[in-house]
Amino acid sequence: MTALLLVAVMSTAASVHLIWQRTATRNVEKIVASLDAQSADSVRAELASTLALVAGTAEIIRSILFQGAIKADDEVKREFLFLSLLREQPAIGWIGFGFPDGRFFGSHAAPGDRIEMVEIGVGQPGKPRPLRRDIYRPIPGDVMFEERIHGESAYVALGAPWYRQAMKSSQAVWSMIDILPNGFEPSVVVSKRVELYGKYQGVVMVAVSFADLSAMLSGLRASGHGKTFVLGSGDKVIAASDASADPMPAHLRDFPKGDALAAAVGAAISMAKGNEFRTLVDSGDVGPVYVSSFALPFERWRLLTAIPRSAFAEEIDRNTRRVVLVVAGLVVLAAITAVLFSNLLFARPVRQLALQLRQIERFALDQVRHDPTFLAELNDFSLAMKRMAGGLSAFAKYMPLDVVRPLVAAGLEPAPGGKFAEVTVMFADLPGFTELTERLGPAVQPHLTNFLTLAVEAIHSEGGTVDKFIGDAVMAIWNAPTAVPDHAIRACRAAAAIRAAMHALPPVSPDRSDIRVRIGINTGTALVGNIGSAERLSYTAIGDTVNLASRLVGVAKEHGVEIVLSDMTLARTGGEILAQPLGITNVRGKAVPVQIHTLAT
Repeated sequence: MTALLLVAVMSTAASVHLIWQRTATRNVEKIVASLDAQSADSVRAELASTLALVAGTAEIIRSILFQGAIKADDEVKREFLFLSLLREQPAIGWIGFGFPDGRFFGSHAAPGDRIEMVEIGVGQPGKPRPLRRDIYRPIPGDVMFEERIHGESAYVALGAPWYRQAMKSSQAVWSMIDILPNGFEPSVVVSKRVELYGKYQGVVMVAVSFADLSAMLSGLRASGHGKTFVLGSGDKVIAASDASADPMPAHLRDFPKGDALAAAVGAAISMAKGNEFRTLVDSGDVGPVYVSSFALPFERWRLLTAIPRSAFAEEIDRNTRRVVLVVAGLVVLAAITAVLFSNLLFARPVRQLALQLRQIERFALDQVRHDPTFLAELNDFSLAMKRMAGGLSAFAKYMPLDVVRPLVAAGLEPAPGGKFAEVTVMFADLPGFTELTERLGPAVQPHLTNFLTLAVEAIHSEGGTVDKFIGDAVMAIWNAPTAVPDHAIRACRAAAAIRAAMHALPPVSPDRSDIRVRIGINTGTALVGNIGSAERLSYTAIGDTVNLASRLVGVAKEHGVEIVLSDMTLARTGGEILAQPLGITNVRGKAVPVQIHTLAT
């Protein structure tokens, strides 16, 4: 008993520790999930806002040029328009226009908050194109011209994907471009075809660099704890919150091997299925890393966050270790207490309960008594044994004890009485049993046993209750003591099963091959309950309904059939049983003729 108490104490301590640990883990996961969701929402909102701004800016320029308010060749107004839009939209990296003759003009957000106006002229075959760059720096409320730089450029707008795709389309075209007029500058570009009075003028483009998207990621809350990536198809890196490398790696696999968070993201992508997931990846020195992936509403992009568990759980882990020490001390204290009190609280009450169980085992029920104890469970156990002994003593009045035992579990009230209930009653009789007994003598016993055995099996399989055996007949009831809504149907199915089983057996004699059984079935109200005296009880059903079911066995003999059921039983089947009418017959003991039927074979 002491050992059991010690096991209980230690298991409780272990449970406390596990509950604490699981609670801490769930809290960390909730924090990471919340942070991931906020990051995803921020990126979605920022990305949608930026792309809408880019598309809107391109449409503004296209509309102005389309209406002829400013002509594409009007250098002064064109420069003023591009410069003004770029100043007001810091998320935009480029605003440009490609001419059909190969010229390009655009405004570019340069490093150091500078703005440069870039113009690439028409080049001679085989020679670089002339380049002019005007540098402006911002001042309060305006910009100031700083210098003009002349040079040469190999950039050809006519060959750029953004130009070629938009020239052939009437809709805005999105593309990801690596090379822009100033060189290698990976960006997402929207471009639109421009016409004036039905004549093609060129293509307007607006671009946002991947570097600006990386700067946006760096401002997210998750970036203070881990690392955030925006990936395109495959593992192409669009942006990264830690974009210190210049240039930024083009693919996730290009990040340095020492970048544990990038490696964790790559491992999670290789293991996960689909674009959206949350998983925990072991990343060596960094420890477990939570990696989450969310789909973004553009070009099959997705957001991935990698947050080390230690970013949130370091203090929790320290507290967990403290809890382990505290729980260990409590275990020692509880173990000492268990040793001191186990005998008092357990040993004596258990010995008394063992004595009471031996009295029940011998069925010395009058000697079973209740011994109060301090522990509620053992006290309840003693009370339950006392009640059980009382129940067994009462049920001994019904029948021998080997019959009473299974009835105790049913909880039937051991007192005379009953209630009226609708039941279906069936009587099944073995035809010509008296003659068989006279002819076969003791050899008739196997035939009777076979009949009663298969009858009981059929009744039980349909949820019926075998009430009693009456010589060579068996009485069964349905809908008592357990309610069965389709009791009439079940009784008919049981009767059909008995008939089929009897016909499957060899006939007792050649002259008894057609009629193997006679069955009467009736449905109605009967008194159901404990019938008998104070000393002897029997659970059964009595009344006119039972009597008519018994009489229908004789009616079956008169009509030369095996099964007869009353009109009430057929009505209760709701048409689910096939029956043939046998007409109206007078039944002994009934003043009114009865409508009867037989089950179809």
